[in-house]
Amino acid sequence: MAKIHELGVVRLREAFAAGRVSVVAATEHYLARIAALDGRIGAYTGLDAVGARAAAAESAARFEAGTARALEGVPIAVKGNIDVAGLATHGGIGARRQAIAGADAAVVARLRAAGAVVLGNLNLHEAALGATTNNAFFGATQNPHRPGFTPGGSSGGSGAAVAAGLCAAALGTDTLGSVRIPAAYCGVYGLKPTAGLVNDAGLLFLAERLDTVGPLARSAEDVAAMIEAMAALDGSPPVNRVAMLDSTDAVDMHPAVAAGYALAADLLRGLGCEVTVHHVAIDAHRVRLAGFIEAAREADARFGAAMAADPEGFSPAFKSYLAFGRNIDARGVADGRAVLDAAATEVRGVLQAADAILLPTAPQPAFAHASEAPVSQADFTALANIAGVPAFAMPSGWTSDGLPVGVQLMGRAGGERALLALGGALDRTLNAYRPPIDFA
Repeated sequence: MAKIHELGVVRLREAFAAGRVSVVAATEHYLARIAALDGRIGAYTGLDAVGARAAAAESAARFEAGTARALEGVPIAVKGNIDVAGLATHGGIGARRQAIAGADAAVVARLRAAGAVVLGNLNLHEAALGATTNNAFFGATQNPHRPGFTPGGSSGGSGAAVAAGLCAAALGTDTLGSVRIPAAYCGVYGLKPTAGLVNDAGLLFLAERLDTVGPLARSAEDVAAMIEAMAALDGSPPVNRVAMLDSTDAVDMHPAVAAGYALAADLLRGLGCEVTVHHVAIDAHRVRLAGFIEAAREADARFGAAMAADPEGFSPAFKSYLAFGRNIDARGVADGRAVLDAAATEVRGVLQAADAILLPTAPQPAFAHASEAPVSQADFTALANIAGVPAFAMPSGWTSDGLPVGVQLMGRAGGERALLALGGALDRTLNAYRPPIDFA
């Protein structure tokens, strides 16, 4: 039989229902793995072992009584910028170490109401503004496939915890790719939902126009189970017309990323999809920069006063981001928003002619924490946030030296079910998921 942490969400829930695995034993298994392994990963910033054990006992009683819910007993973890009652909503910011949440965020409350067991909260890039999760206050989270390398960000703790089997699934947030980049670098699965689909009350925002809460997990079906519990989904027609964007070619890609992208297109054709290339007036670098301007400007408005009151609670790098945001003049703000609006119009136009858009997730695999982060990390992911549409990231292959790479499917607003159905079918043909060897 598979180990408990190999079962993920759906298969673990089935094992509970069949009596093959005890809910209490599953929670203890994850707590033991965290104690034994997280010192090498640095994914968790807070644990609620007492609360998790109490929730597991309640879930066990519900199975006995025949009142088990959709995620009954499934152990999950939450990014540290989302409120979990009794834990610090630190947002990766040193000045917020003692910002203890008095109540759960709406999405956490909804997952608990579905039976999920919350283990604790997770590391992230400072204030969610960055994509390495090399955090000056909470440490550098390691990629389970290559310690010393980044898990991506800003939801790096979420991606690393899922990949290393330290939770069955995790919540992250996605501003310009912050769920999907860790999914790609850590070789797992992540969904950026439609803007406004998931209730974001209790989220420490970075950029309200762009931010969404989304799940990461070890399979497409597990991501689907999570989002079904997180939000009320509408039915949507099947996805069979897939677009590729000609602007993709202007971004330098690692050969393994390019190969996985081409393979995914071929496999979609084999699944019966009509795959066509669409011309778009999108400069990925300009769009990503415009998104960064929006995030930095809002970050300064949100955190500037706190930084002035407690300057030691913010890193020099983040202070420079805030200064950048503070110094953007009205013309710069207007120009940036015009770029965002034009890109959103282009994406929505493509999604009128096609049902989905296939893109690489990140142009490169994970890189060493000691090296400089590529500026292009979010060149492919930012478009979904700017257009407000869902995007599902999955593994698509491996580099010659053993690092995962990924692709993503963007869909129409509200089309999560159809998008995940196609994503699941593509994933089964790609068959690219592998757990990290050292954390099997």
